[in-house]
Amino acid sequence: MRVDMLRKSNRKSYWKWIWISIAALVIVVAGFFTFFYSAQKPVRADEEKATERIAGKVDLKEQEDFYLYNGANGVYYVLTGKNSKNKDIIVWVPKSKKGTVVVKYAKDGISKDEAIAKVKQEKNPVKILNVTLGMDKGVPIWEVSYLDKDNNLNYYDLDFETGEWYRAIENL
Repeated sequence: MRVDMLRKSNRKSYWKWIWISIAALVIVVAGFFTFFYSAQKPVRADEEKATERIAGKVDLKEQEDFYLYNGANGVYYVLTGKNSKNKDIIVWVPKSKKGTVVVKYAKDGISKDEAIAKVKQEKNPVKILNVTLGMDKGVPIWEVSYLDKDNNLNYYDLDFETGEWYRAIENL
């Protein structure tokens, strides 16, 4: 009888620790998602600002991607998506209300994949870190950040329309 009671006690203790472990895991996962959600708030707010600025002015019916470009000549919000004719368009929205909104058809420039391929061909990066659309001095660009073989941070900018080299910042 004593052995039986001891087994029941051990079983209860065993289940208690399982439930404590599950509760701890749930708390950690919830904390991770809360942190991630909070970290994305400023970007979502910028996306909202950009969408509000072009509302009623630009025919962007279905938004797909949002890029935030922080360049030497200012911050740009870039939205991609489809217009009412189902054509792929890209909209560059300057953060400054003094700047001009630029709209182009995606087919009139190189794609993200083409920009990556060009950088791989010309610079042989070890790792591509980020690819974003931006605007510099009125020129729409793709900015590709990457690490080279010496683990240096590099930026390679390509003219969106021609795919040609626009600017490089190397060995940071």
